[in-house]
Amino acid sequence: MITRARPALLLSLMAAILLTSLHGVSAADITFLEGELDGDYDVVADARISSPAKLDARFVLDYQESGDHYSLTLAGGKAQFHKVINGKPIRIGTAGDLTPPPDGAETIPLTVQRRDWRMALVWGDRVIARAYDSSLQRGKAGYIISAGGTFEEPMIQPVGDIFITDDFVREEGGASAWEVGAGKWEQRSIRDDQQAGRQEADKSANAFSYLGKAAGDKPAITTAGHWFWDLYTMQAAVKPLDDKAVGLVIYFQDADNYLAIRWLGREHPEGGKLQVISVSNGRPHTIGETPGGFLSNQWYCLRAAVAEGMVHVWVDDGLRLVAPTDAFGQGKIGLYTESTKGVFFDDVACGPWELFSEDFATQAPGKWQTLDGSWKQADGALKAAGDQRCIITTGRKAWQHYEYSINVQPTATGACGLIVAFQGPGDYCLLRWSLKGTPYAGKAQILHVAGGHETLLAEAPVILPQKTSYRATADLKDGLVTLAIEGRPQVEAFDPGLSAGAVGLFVNGAAGARFDNALLEIIPPQHTSRIVREFTDTSKHPEMAEWASTNAPWVKPESEGRTWWTKGDYFGDHALVFALPNVGSKTGSLNLIIGADSPQDAKACKLIATLKSGSKDIAMALHRGGELIAEGKATAKSARAKISFERRGRWLVVLLDDQFVLKADTASPQPQAAAKSSSTAP
Repeated sequence: MITRARPALLLSLMAAILLTSLHGVSAADITFLEGELDGDYDVVADARISSPAKLDARFVLDYQESGDHYSLTLAGGKAQFHKVINGKPIRIGTAGDLTPPPDGAETIPLTVQRRDWRMALVWGDRVIARAYDSSLQRGKAGYIISAGGTFEEPMIQPVGDIFITDDFVREEGGASAWEVGAGKWEQRSIRDDQQAGRQEADKSANAFSYLGKAAGDKPAITTAGHWFWDLYTMQAAVKPLDDKAVGLVIYFQDADNYLAIRWLGREHPEGGKLQVISVSNGRPHTIGETPGGFLSNQWYCLRAAVAEGMVHVWVDDGLRLVAPTDAFGQGKIGLYTESTKGVFFDDVACGPWELFSEDFATQAPGKWQTLDGSWKQADGALKAAGDQRCIITTGRKAWQHYEYSINVQPTATGACGLIVAFQGPGDYCLLRWSLKGTPYAGKAQILHVAGGHETLLAEAPVILPQKTSYRATADLKDGLVTLAIEGRPQVEAFDPGLSAGAVGLFVNGAAGARFDNALLEIIPPQHTSRIVREFTDTSKHPEMAEWASTNAPWVKPESEGRTWWTKGDYFGDHALVFALPNVGSKTGSLNLIIGADSPQDAKACKLIATLKSGSKDIAMALHRGGELIAEGKATAKSARAKISFERRGRWLVVLLDDQFVLKADTASPQPQAAAKSSSTAP
């Protein structure tokens, strides 16, 4: 039996009101629920029904003063979302079949999820209907019942931020976020390895961890978080002590109902493999697996993410497994092991996850919005239905820092393209390419459409593979926009005004062009090269100063110079970030250099930041090989300012306190030498 905790102070309501039609519903027909509706939320209830076919009811979401709203209709044994505008219902999303309560139960739990642009119905232990729309503002929520049952204990459940981190550094007996579901779990405050006997716990780099052991044949599980979490990623460092299964738990309902990432050692009797399993009423079912086991007594980073009915699994940052499932749709996170000898867990982190995928196999009205021309979804693909300019969009305007890709089957003439950073019909970025039949034939272009006007940001000769279809990919990263075909870079541009937005497709003069298997993934943030602040008091730990201090990445200046050089070489995008204390107290300058082997290197790109006493204004001058290529001025927000000197593709970008100051095109992308810094500032 799946259960969930509910706040005791929220009002319990029941109603039996005649539902005659989807048309003309007024506020008087609806039993509104009390609760916080400013952000994401759930409407939760237990449905008491005799037969799904006899139920005639509706949930109302985001009810506006005008009467416009979203509706989830439960009738005729089906669940279907609608958007009701001016009293007229418009079907959106996918429909699903209602099922009766499980054997021995009189009710079935349900959750109506309302997110930024997503809606979903979790009926019992499965997601059975989804919809996509964000055109209505947050409003009231409630329900109507005509016949066939009642809703018991209906309520609003606010859904806040998803976030947990735990390195298990706490005093003996300290408070813990973890709740043991099965097995034995204990915190260990001493490293368990060959060196542990020669070291003190307070000087160990891994002094604390969480040890889980199974009891008999049942796996050990410990959980954290909330039952209503639905779109998230979690990871943990794991060290198995034998070849028995280790893993992570997602969408945990209770000890007999959950999803698990189950990883077996190389010498496991079942063979080394990585699995996603669904456990329902205590019975496991494999929904995806791939070969490859772990070595015992070795640390790994195991990560899982779940959204939109897709589970992704990584091992040490390598994507190993993707599995589809509509099971549960929400639930806590957890740690998992089948080992009676034990598994060490450490550095657990959980946060929000964003994923968009579309295979066009099922009609989901409202998921894609036609902006220009006409489109047709058929045969597992989306097709442009006319020779005119055609644009269609989908997604959240808040999406940022992402990679968006899709399979394209073009026509012989005309243009195809991708849209990113879509904020509205007159505000988006267009990446298009064409071989024949357009003024830009043979080229790939990036344009910024603002106020309805097109500005060409960049263009280059396009190189397309000799086959009927190919994969096109657009990246949007903090103003840097790139286009690749089959992994080959085509063109890139930088515009600080392009940082976030929905995505879409473009066709012009290419009726019949096909698109399928769209995928949007969030690009993870860059890692810093700075050593963590361990043993920074070198007077107590002089042996650590060379490799573990905050100066560790830098070579100390020689006596006659004041230049600090980094020890590493940096290729691709990178950033040199410095904090300037006491801005306005003294006059001086800071020189930051990237792409140089020495201060005299003609390839060096140098940023000179000039400060004056009594002013928070900072003048910026960017030089390359001794030539001034860009300059600007910005005002620090406080006495402590942060300068970020970055390479994004072939662009050099300067930020002050995370605000754009200037940019320069270095004309041709090339790998750069070590990022370095010199300073003459006080």
